[in-house]
Parts: sequence; C-alpha cells; structure tokens
Amino acid sequence: MNEAYETGAAPTDYRLRRLLEVYYDLTLQMQDRLGAGDANDVLLLVLVAIGDLRGAPMDAELLAEKLESSRSTVERRLKPYLEHGTVRKGRRGKSVVYLFDTNARPRSTTGAGVNPKADADMTIGMVRALMTAVFDIATD
Repeated sequence: MNEAYETGAAPTDYRLRRLLEVYYDLTLQMQDRLGAGDANDVLLLVLVAIGDLRGAPMDAELLAEKLESSRSTVERRLKPYLEHGTVRKGRRGKSVVYLFDTNARPRSTTGAGVNPKADADMTIGMVRALMTAVFDIATD
C-alpha cells in the first residue's frame, strides 16, 4: 500500500500528486530537449507547438494573451528560439505566426551548442512517463 493511503489522505490526493510529478518530469524533459531556460519558456514553446501541430499557429498577440504577458515580452523570449531554429516565423494571411520545428536540434541552456544529454526523440520518454503514471493510478 502507498503512503497516501497509510496517512489517511484521500485517493484523489495521491492521483493529483502523481499527475503533478509526471507534469514536472515532462517539463524537465522539454527543458532538456528544447534548451528552455525556465518554466516560462517551456510554456511558451508548448503553446507554439500546440498551435502549430493543431494547424492553428498563434501570433505574438495570441501568445501574449494566453501567457498573460505583453507582446514585446513574448517576442523577446522567442528571439533565441527563432535564432536557433526551434521556432520559425510563418505567414497566415496578414498575420505573422510562430511555427514549431520538430526537427530542430536541442540547444544547451548554457549556450554551448547541442546538449549531448538530450533524448533524440523526447516523445518516447514522455509516453513512458505518462503510461507509467496511468498504470500506477489505475492499479492503486
């Protein structure tokens, strides 16, 4: 039996803790893979990727709205990822939108180039982490 049940915590507390742990693990993988400097950059890159992969890429104004930030802050934070090639600009009508390059090589957070510890395909590690969490939660 796990410690959540032994201490009298509600089953939902255990599930919530496990989901938060998986979220944290996935965030670390994304930081490592994408070279994101902090959690704000991870969230920014996630939003760019979601928009692009859904076929509805976002412009700086929409990203700023979702992040509750200013447009200039979003553009400033995207600049290193544009220079590196992780994110690129595209056109949708009159708007300049941001697209996520899934083939971009990871960059080091120290600026030393490619991070050698980064997984070549971060989705493998992410799927493993999610499946482990789902199995643990479902069987507990």
